[in-house]
Amino acid sequence: MSLRRSLRLFNYFFTSMLFLTGCSSFSSPEPAELTPSQVESLRLSKGNYSLFGRILFKHPEGKHNGELELQVASNSEFKLRIFTPLIGSLIYELRASHNKFMLLNYQQNNFVLADNKQDVRQTWLGMDLTVSELNWLILGNLPEKTPDWQRKVLSTGELELRQGANKIRIRFNDSGQIESMQKYLEGLLEYRAAIPLYQEHYHLPFPRKISIEDYTGNNKWLMVYSKIQTHAEAFKPLDFNTPSEMKQLSNN
Repeated sequence: MSLRRSLRLFNYFFTSMLFLTGCSSFSSPEPAELTPSQVESLRLSKGNYSLFGRILFKHPEGKHNGELELQVASNSEFKLRIFTPLIGSLIYELRASHNKFMLLNYQQNNFVLADNKQDVRQTWLGMDLTVSELNWLILGNLPEKTPDWQRKVLSTGELELRQGANKIRIRFNDSGQIESMQKYLEGLLEYRAAIPLYQEHYHLPFPRKISIEDYTGNNKWLMVYSKIQTHAEAFKPLDFNTPSEMKQLSNN
């Protein structure tokens, strides 16, 4: 399997994370009400979370799975790390901000570093999924305002976001959380995402599973989260410096 294809497979940094507190397991019993310390933890976190779970990705040449660890920062920076099952060896790491994109392949000892632009995302992730769109999926809802997108409610009940020739259609479930999302570039489907399962923790709904499929249907990712931690202090800014011990790949 080519390096570029193998790197694409890992793309799902994105595609799942959530909203909740503490470092307890999803399977743990939910308390009747929040304690003062839990409320304070939520208040101070400002969206700084660590999430843990598993990722399954399918592509034309087969299926792969691994353990994942994700950091979601309040400044919209992401760091996703994927480990081999059982052994726990680090395979891939993705670092992304609104401006920078970095992908590290520890198996082949090389990396990609580029501006976070549409062609870069399409080349290395297999689709144009932005940091903002990932944020929406992570939380399972939209922010109150999306200044870069014009909103329109369709007769189907879906919400359509428009940005020039591009659009995103979002369907919400009965609780007002995102159920599915489709992105179109100049009228052509780019990707589709679905959140088939939500779960409450400390009375907050969050995605338990998120799937993303590219427009061809040949590449599909499923992320399932089992644990989350809330951080009162902000994460350190991501390091986008060139790692001297690794070979840099061309973005073309």
